[in-house]
Amino acid sequence: MNPKIEILKADIYDELAKIEKIYGEFQDLKPKLKLNNKQITNFDKAGIGYYLHNFYNGCENIFKSIARFFENGLLVESWHKNLLKRMKLTIADYRPPAIDDELYLILEDFRGFRHKFRYCYSFELDWERMKLVAGKLDSAWEKLQIQLNKFISELNKIIE
Repeated sequence: MNPKIEILKADIYDELAKIEKIYGEFQDLKPKLKLNNKQITNFDKAGIGYYLHNFYNGCENIFKSIARFFENGLLVESWHKNLLKRMKLTIADYRPPAIDDELYLILEDFRGFRHKFRYCYSFELDWERMKLVAGKLDSAWEKLQIQLNKFISELNKIIE
């Protein structure tokens, strides 16, 4: 048993449990996604945005743990984008990819939304764009769980 890998795995599982809580709470807001721009309130947009923001934050927390473990240094500028990109890369004889290209593209939408959410007012959010991102949450969550479990299985093979 490698204690460092066990710590990494524990960190990933802990963060997945937190993301699962966010995902579960978001389910109560899903009916709001059927509303059009005139029907949705800024308060509801802010609430939905908060959950989408937190979902991606959880993903990024996992990716930071992986990058730190494998000492994948990141440049200060554009580190958020570079971190996500690195997670789809195979580093031969060192690290398997944490996610595939398809999940990368989905999470890139969440990353972009999170950036927008942090730097604008809720009344400035593009509701149609938000609905597109929110509509990918089920798929993103399902794929994330599957792919991170596969990543952990690959780590287990490496240490055997």
